[in-house]
Parts: sequence; C-alpha cells; structure tokens
Amino acid sequence: MQSEAEYRSFERAPWRGRQDRGFLFNINLVFISQIAIYGLAFGLRVILARGLGDEGLGTYSLFFLAVLVAGGIANLGVGLGNIYFLNKGAYSYTELLSGSLFVLAVTSVLAWVLLIAYGLIAGDELFVSGRSFWLYTAALPAVVAYVLLTSLLHGSSRFLALSIVAVSQGLAGLLMAGGLYVAGALDVFGALAAWVGSFALADVLALALVGVRNVQMRGLLRPHWRVLREQVRFGAQGQIANLAQLFNYRLDQFLVAAFVSRAGVGHYSVAVGLGESVWWISSAVAMVLLPGLTQMDRQRAEEMTPLVCRNTLLVSIGASAVLMAVSPVLIRVLFGGEFSAATTPLFLLMPGIIAASATRVLGSYLFSQGRIIYNTYATFIALALTIGLDLVLIPWLEVPGAAIASSVAYGASLVATLYWYRRTSGRGIWEALVFRPSDRRFYAELLQRLRSRGVPAEKKST
Repeated sequence: MQSEAEYRSFERAPWRGRQDRGFLFNINLVFISQIAIYGLAFGLRVILARGLGDEGLGTYSLFFLAVLVAGGIANLGVGLGNIYFLNKGAYSYTELLSGSLFVLAVTSVLAWVLLIAYGLIAGDELFVSGRSFWLYTAALPAVVAYVLLTSLLHGSSRFLALSIVAVSQGLAGLLMAGGLYVAGALDVFGALAAWVGSFALADVLALALVGVRNVQMRGLLRPHWRVLREQVRFGAQGQIANLAQLFNYRLDQFLVAAFVSRAGVGHYSVAVGLGESVWWISSAVAMVLLPGLTQMDRQRAEEMTPLVCRNTLLVSIGASAVLMAVSPVLIRVLFGGEFSAATTPLFLLMPGIIAASATRVLGSYLFSQGRIIYNTYATFIALALTIGLDLVLIPWLEVPGAAIASSVAYGASLVATLYWYRRTSGRGIWEALVFRPSDRRFYAELLQRLRSRGVPAEKKST
C-alpha cells in the first residue's frame, strides 16, 4: 500500500515550472545539462593536465578552490534564501534581486580592499603569484554574481535558462583554454584568466535571462532591508552547511599541497573530478526535486522522497561500477602516464561518493521542510571527521589517505542525514535506501512516458 501512495504522489506532484514543464522533463533537461557541463569540465581538465602538467594543474586547482571558499562566504547565503522564498512566494522577484545585487556590490568592494591591502603588506602571492594573484579581484565578484543570479533562475524553476547559463560557462572556459593550448600559449595565468572570463560571460547571460528590467538601481543603495535580513537569516543556515560541505569536498586538496606536493594535488583533482561524475544523477534529481518538495504539502513530500532517493542511489551504484571498470585506461589515455596515480584514490573515493548521492536527495527534503539546519549539523559532523582523518592519513598514506578520509566523512554525513530525515518525516531508513521490486513499476511508467513522447499526436488518437 505504501508503494501505491508513493506512485500516487508521483502522479500528483506539482512539478510544473513557469513554462508548464513536468517533473520528468525537468529531470531529463537538468540531467542532460549536467552531462554537458561535466563533459566540458572534463575536457577542460584534460587540456589543463596536458598543457600545465601535474604541478601546474595543482596550482590551478588551489586558486580555483580559494575563490570558491571566499565566494561561499561572500554571498552570505542569499542565493539559498532566493530559492526558498521564491518557491514559498513570500517575496517578489525584484525584492530578492535587489538584495542580491546589494550583497554583490558590498562584498566586491570589501574583497578589493582586502586583496589590495594583502598585496601591499604581504606581497602578491597566495597559492599563485604575480599577475595571477590579481586575478582574484575579478574572480571573486564573478563567482558571487553567478551564484546569486542563477539562484533566481533556480528558485523560479527556470531550468532551461539555468542550464543554458551553466553550459555556456563551461563551453566558454573550454574554448578559451583550448585556444591557448592550440596556440602553445597555455600557462597558469592563461588558464586562470580563461576560467574567470568564462564566469564573467555567464554572469552577463544570467543577468539578461533574469531580466535587466527587474533591476532597480535604487535597490543597489537602498535594498528592502526587511527582505534582505530574511534572505541572510534563512540562507546563512544553509550556507554555513555549504561551506562546511565545500571543505569536506576540497579541504583535503589544501592538505595534500601542504603534506605531499602540488603534483599530488594534480593527481587528486583528477580522481575527484572523475569520481564526481557519478553526481550527475543525484545533482540533477536534487536540483529539480528541491523546489518541487518545497511547494508540496508535507504528506506528499514524505511519500515522494524515499521513492526518489532509493532509485537515485541504485542508479548511482551502477554508474560507479562502470566508472571503476574503465578508469585505469581512461586516466592513462586522456591525462597521460604521469596521472596514473589517480586511479587508486578514485577507487577509494567511490563508496563516499555513492553515499553523498543519497545525502543530496534527503537534504532536499529537509530543506523543503524548513529544517535546513539539520543539513548543517550533518555537514559539520562530516567536516570534523574530514579534518581529523586528513591530518592522520595524509602524512601517512599521502593522496590515498585523503580519499579514505573523504569516503568516511561522506558516509558519516549520510548517517546523520538519515537520522534527521527519519526524525522529521517519521519514515523508515531502509525505505529510502533499498530498492524494492515494486519500483519496477516506476521504471516501466518512465519508459512508457518517454516512448509516448516520440509518438505523433495523430497516431496516438487512432
């Protein structure tokens, strides 16, 4: 009977976006865009590995991570607030956009002041040096703008527009870096400039899709303070979790740089990049699921979540098995022999990456119920494990130690998330994790829907 309720919930789910697209269409759209985005990022990583070598790729990765961490702090969680309040209908699009642009302006000025002061006092060196250091002044505002503008597209369920922006950013970065590589001019500065430039172009496109007409110049100086306070109040809870999650995912690369070498960072970044391809699935599902669950009533959300979670987990396990089978040859052929050492950490990462796939889906449910703080708790538990295990395992086992620490931490995050999921929903844990024979109906109906889309309307009517 419970499975019947889940499928009834699936049929009744309010998945339609602004252009009357259904849930399955959005899942397919976002999944395809995730494949495109990852494919572009994968191509870029191959070019960088070939053009910069393992040490150069490690340096590039450290700059990239430093900007992501700083950008995560600078956006103050306003992006998450945008997604939540747009789906709840609490505030208008223009009010939320005004607050977002105000935060972007203030944090950009503060970042410039701090970077100039740091450069004058300590010298122009922070993971990169010289002219590469000053790219931080453009990189940070570009990344913050991207997060805030795309959150408005996400919050209004404009998945096609969101996908266009994301794919454009990846394509621009690949083309610029690829052009430099072909011309024999690719160095660390050129690679970083291409990355920053790709975000700047994506920001322009995102602003056009958000709608320049929605920008109120008065809001840049005097935003709606009450609305902005709520954006920050709610979003900060989740943003703290996002930052902790980012450290869970990336802190080990800083520690590998400290205890091993920048070449080790290059090897590990290849392993992480390949492993995270499995997150295509859960990322696409969670992105579409989050606004849908937020709009649903509690009972329907409780019925839908375990069905989606366990099937996402099943598909992720299958994808992991395929990746592990082909990765030894894939790494050697595409990245070169100097990156063969990435194979072992990739294998060690896979259990944790599978666990994190389920965590993403369940985290969307907790978000939809206003319990975003539970995601924060789970993430900090994982972060504590990450730091402790990294400090022990990386000096001992080097790069494989970082992979083991990450897998354990991701597993702990899933355990904690399952605890709060059960506490919030009252549903069983195994219901969310274990595939059921009755789920075959889910796949049969999905296949039938996909087939029916290919049948011309006049043929259906006969």
